[in-house]
Formats: sequence, C-alpha cells, structure tokens
Amino acid sequence: MTCWLLIPQEVLVARSKKLIDRLKAEQAGNPKIPHYESRPGESCWPLQPDDIKTAGYWKQERRRVPKDAEPAAYVISGQGGSLHGSVLLTRWVPAYHIDQTVPMKSKSADTN
Repeated sequence: MTCWLLIPQEVLVARSKKLIDRLKAEQAGNPKIPHYESRPGESCWPLQPDDIKTAGYWKQERRRVPKDAEPAAYVISGQGGSLHGSVLLTRWVPAYHIDQTVPMKSKSADTN
C-alpha cells in the first residue's frame, strides 16, 4: 500500500513596484471601502474573507447580486498576461458580502 502526503504549495504573488503603485493609487480613490488580495501569499493587502466575493464568484454559488448593491469591498483580479491576444490587466473589482446577495431561482421554478 502506498500513502502520499500532499503538501499544499503557497502561491506567491509577484507584482512589480509599478503595478503595486498603480493599485495603491486606485485604492486611494475609495479609501473608506476595504481592499483585499484574492490569492494567498505575501501582499500589501489582507486576504479576502470567505464571505466577500465578486459577483461572478457568487454566481458560481447560485447567488446573485442585486443591480443597486454598492460594493462592500474591492478585490484584486487578474494576474497580468494575456488571453487570446487580449491583455488582462490586474485591477480592483467590486466585491459583495453574502448578506448583499440573494439565491438564484431554479429554472424548474420558472416554468411552473
């Protein structure tokens, strides 16, 4: 019998000084709203809590953010690079607390 010990590897967030300075300048535009890092590792910002996510991540959990909801926080999104020739910038994305979300209706409920 073979046993494997899986050791999770820590993800290091590598960003240039220029990028960090840009993110800090953008953060200064909304100083009263918390700003979080989305990935574990060394960062200038605290790691986002489990109950705060972007609208896209809430959608994956079958929850939606109402249109009039104000962001509870901002989360760093993107790690630079490109996808199919489009540049993906690292930027702040609005994030919402679970209390700001509502469950999505199931498709079977819509047909009744």
